[in-house]
Amino acid sequence: MNYLLFNNNILISDGVNVRRIEKDTGSLGVIEEANICVVDVDVLIAAAVENPIEKKDSILVRKFRELYQHEPYIIQDERIDNNLFQVIGIKEQKVREIYSLVPSEKIGSFIPYGIALRNTLIDKRIDLNRILVFVDDLGGEKLVTVFDGFKFSRTRLITDNGEDILPEIKRSQIDFFKKNEEYLSKKSTDFVIVVNDRSLLAEISNNEENLPVEYLNVSYPALEGLKEINTSIKYILPEEILKKRKEIELKKNVTSVVLSLCVIGMGFCYFLFNRIELALVNNKFDSVKQNNERLDGELNLLDRETYREDLRKYKSLNYGISYLSVLDLIPASYKIDTFKFIKSDNWNLEVSLFADNDDPLDTIPKISILKNADIKDVFVNNQPGKHLRISL
Repeated sequence: MNYLLFNNNILISDGVNVRRIEKDTGSLGVIEEANICVVDVDVLIAAAVENPIEKKDSILVRKFRELYQHEPYIIQDERIDNNLFQVIGIKEQKVREIYSLVPSEKIGSFIPYGIALRNTLIDKRIDLNRILVFVDDLGGEKLVTVFDGFKFSRTRLITDNGEDILPEIKRSQIDFFKKNEEYLSKKSTDFVIVVNDRSLLAEISNNEENLPVEYLNVSYPALEGLKEINTSIKYILPEEILKKRKEIELKKNVTSVVLSLCVIGMGFCYFLFNRIELALVNNKFDSVKQNNERLDGELNLLDRETYREDLRKYKSLNYGISYLSVLDLIPASYKIDTFKFIKSDNWNLEVSLFADNDDPLDTIPKISILKNADIKDVFVNNQPGKHLRISL
């Protein structure tokens, strides 16, 4: 992972060593992945309703553009308090310049210098519950940033020309206070100075005004702050945003198409399964029907061969109907033991009946088909019964 700070020059770190590159003449070399911060940003503290998000974004963009209209900006914001946001914009041209040096797919995070510096101050347990002016000494230039809690000012670049830097520090603090007075958590104009250069510490400590000053032993605090990113801010070009939106829409459309195809496929499988099952049932029905027709034919043939004379005489035989008629007339106290058809002058149905569970034998009514029946008492295996001989 590489860490880059973009200003007049580019500072690049591999996590241990830092080298300086001039933007116009230098080369960044091979960069596989990078976290980036940019010094040249504009900052605005603004109030806006948090929900809906679209309304919040619209309010913040309008307020930022009212203040910075001269060039197109790419804007990000972070929530500072209830309905209070810090809007941080970078000129679109600056973002394009950075993406021309480091492809967007290789950038892990892309944040303002103030956020990277704030990460280091928090990590080093610098108390931000006060107005704090940080002076970052980069050798030939110094960067001055004012903090009030999570809020920070636009970073001012001070060229190191040997002049007293204290007036510039005071000016930065006064500008920040005037610009954000209604949103500051501390109404006092008192402030503390934090520096990362021992000679500057001694210089400010010896001033006549006895301003409080502290030392932070970190040579490149912004590069250190890029190692641990705790913000969702990342600056993206408009066309990249549009591209991502199209990709999201494409994924949604593909997902919808896939789901639709799955539903259609499941419906087709269900339809195919039903068709196959219906075909099997139809085939089975046809097979049973054909088998029944075959058995009916065989039975008719057998009837013709067995009952040829009766068929010639009576045209049709209804033995089954006769048997069922007899069953309807026999009392429930009897059970049928045997039955058979006997051929003499006529066809006779002979039925043997016995009592069920030794119950008393009911009288067999001689009506309908039993009107002319010959009914005899029988006794088989010590069990009383009846023998019926019915002429058909």
